[in-house]
Amino acid sequence: MLLKRVWIEQGNVEGFDPYQDSTDVVVETYDGQTWLSHFVTIPFLQRQMYVSREVAEDEAQLLPVRFVSMETPHVIVENLLAETIEDTIENLITLGTFESVFTPCVPLDILPESGMALSQ
Repeated sequence: MLLKRVWIEQGNVEGFDPYQDSTDVVVETYDGQTWLSHFVTIPFLQRQMYVSREVAEDEAQLLPVRFVSMETPHVIVENLLAETIEDTIENLITLGTFESVFTPCVPLDILPESGMALSQ
């Protein structure tokens, strides 16, 4: 699998912290396929755990526990810098685990131009 482009969504670019946040990553291959995954940092997961406890404290039927429940595949990385994400994708391909954490998605040409960093 040869990569053509990597699209890294950075929602609020001004407030985006590559060491504390999460991002969607879309990969386009030279054979025209596109793939989507969600990359997160450990501090992001920790914040989500604290949020879940705060929500539980406000609901009488919930126990105040810190947890994160992930319905879709996530890739946990040290940071969300383009080089880290691209190197991680290359490693996933080499290890044969790319398709276990990336899912097929729509072609890149119909994605919005704003709010993204693109490497080629």
